[in-house]
Amino acid sequence: MFTERLLAALIDFSITMGLSLFPRVGWIFGLIYFLFKDSIVLLDGQSFGRRLFKIKVVTRENGQSLIRKPDKALVRQLILLIPLLNLVELYRFLFLKDRFGAKWTQTTVVKVD
Repeated sequence: MFTERLLAALIDFSITMGLSLFPRVGWIFGLIYFLFKDSIVLLDGQSFGRRLFKIKVVTRENGQSLIRKPDKALVRQLILLIPLLNLVELYRFLFLKDRFGAKWTQTTVVKVD
């Protein structure tokens, strides 16, 4: 599932960057997508990349989607915007297969049908 997560992240990053190219307000839409992509109601709580690779972020407690928990989606992604901490997060993802964001929000990524 590591490869799927990595490819989904690349797709979502591309979408974020694409949205930011729109004049004046694009960066706002890009930032909103980036921060809340795991709680999008129209995509059943999945980002476009995760939906394509059939993976989803759910709570560890009861396996629920983050649709009703946008605060957890926000915390998961907010850490990636903090300089130096984002490098630690990248290292943890690539080599330890775990993220602080997931640990702090008690969430995990699972396969969906």
